[in-house]
Amino acid sequence: MANARLYLQPSIKQLLAADALSEAQVLTSGDWMDRPVLQVVFGFSSARAGSLVVARAENLASQETNPMLKEVAGVVAIKALTSSSHPLGNVSGLSASGTVAAATVDVDLDKMVRVFSDLHVPLILVPGLGEPVQVAEDIRLAFQYEIKRCGARLHSHFVATVIENGLTGLVEELSELINRPVAVETADFKVLASQNMGPTPPGQQKTLTEEVVEELNREMRSLVHGTSTVVPEQPVRIGRRLVTPIVLEGVVVGFVSVMVRPSDDIQSIGEYMAPATLAALVDFSHRRKEVSTFTVTQKSLLKDLLSGRNLSAADQERLEQHFGFDLCDGFFVLVVHVMPGQPTRDANWPTHESIAMVEMETTRVFVLPFDSKAPKTWQEHAEELAKQIKEKNTSLKIQLSASRMATNLLDLPDAYREARQALIIGSMTNEDKEFSVGYAELGIKRLLYLMIDHPELERFYEENLEPLEAYDTEWETELAPTLRVYLEHGFNLNSAAKELFIHRHTMRYRLEQIAELLKIDIDSTEVLLNLQIAFLIRDMKGKPKA
Repeated sequence: MANARLYLQPSIKQLLAADALSEAQVLTSGDWMDRPVLQVVFGFSSARAGSLVVARAENLASQETNPMLKEVAGVVAIKALTSSSHPLGNVSGLSASGTVAAATVDVDLDKMVRVFSDLHVPLILVPGLGEPVQVAEDIRLAFQYEIKRCGARLHSHFVATVIENGLTGLVEELSELINRPVAVETADFKVLASQNMGPTPPGQQKTLTEEVVEELNREMRSLVHGTSTVVPEQPVRIGRRLVTPIVLEGVVVGFVSVMVRPSDDIQSIGEYMAPATLAALVDFSHRRKEVSTFTVTQKSLLKDLLSGRNLSAADQERLEQHFGFDLCDGFFVLVVHVMPGQPTRDANWPTHESIAMVEMETTRVFVLPFDSKAPKTWQEHAEELAKQIKEKNTSLKIQLSASRMATNLLDLPDAYREARQALIIGSMTNEDKEFSVGYAELGIKRLLYLMIDHPELERFYEENLEPLEAYDTEWETELAPTLRVYLEHGFNLNSAAKELFIHRHTMRYRLEQIAELLKIDIDSTEVLLNLQIAFLIRDMKGKPKA
């Protein structure tokens, strides 16, 4: 494992095969020719450990006491040509192909050859056929090309590591190569393997999900054909973490994270992370049937579908097969809202693999199947779901709403909108109480909701009910509550009187008072309908119930 760095960083021996070094003569050599080159720089001022330094030959003597000299991977000395072919003495060396050749060097290089040999640092001489800076750039380009070739070899090595030792082996290998903490997590931030590193903090989880994952998922969905080998060119920097998303079948399913320091070479670390991320796909592919890992991919697709985003035919097929949607005759969308003050973070939700559930807009959304051979109403689904939630969370208080039945997968966005709207209307009319309401049963409330902020609704309420409520306030009577009960009991005098624990004659007398105050015909069906609507308006606008 100690030589694993060679898989990514090219050695001097490998670089000597490049065209940029075709005229090179190796003046010092040994086992150190296999050292990895971390970067190519011009001059010693920007050199660091592992650098291949390109410098003018005449400047080498001044670097004899430079402490960095023994840290570099090697030195390429550029010798400017003179009018005579080679006014230099002879020193034994190696050609670019690695064979012994006669190299011509100035006498003042003899000492540097001995110095480099003692330090075990390769010294390579190239003729100055161009500007020294351009020679250095040509070598740097050759270095970048060789890195890509080595990256492919490193990927193969990482894949073999995953197959043999799993993600744990991959994380250990990557951590040793870059000398940094490493972790691999699922898209819902469950740590699968780590080396000296914990899970992504909640604040960074939100940033990754909302800014990185959603954008990347949209980009993947825009492709005609999904791919399982897409990796961003550079990792994303979030806080002290460098993160590369793991993309499987066009959807982000996990992350490779590395803890970095401000002084780190991000590009260099990213070059190691890319092949490691691709190798991690091997393990994630095997996990695709596990609820805790691959289901998050399908949930991401489901969330996009409910939000109204277009899915490719391939993504729709994955959803149908994973959740069994292709076996359904229809769907109900149920939205569950936990009432304020409840411990939503610690809540336990039904997690059976056949239950399609996603979190959206502070609610839990369930897509439940309809089977015409064994049909269930939305009420039966709601009762069963509420029971499962209550069994897992005995003190949890919830509000639940349901859509009308959707006949196919493409109707789910409209069904979610209906269930969401039913939840809002239900909270308007039920205040802070638990409830279960279906969109189909909302009746005229659906129409009132669409124009709830129109000033005409407020005027309608004021004209029909406000005089009665003002009278109750002034004289401490209960005419408005009496009228509400009468309307709720379908205009049945006896039933309403029984509900209020009063005599039917008393009930009739109160109705006559109401008719006189409001100047209406209390027996008119149209008048009674207007009064019902007025009560609905006052309730939906959040006024205290009469």
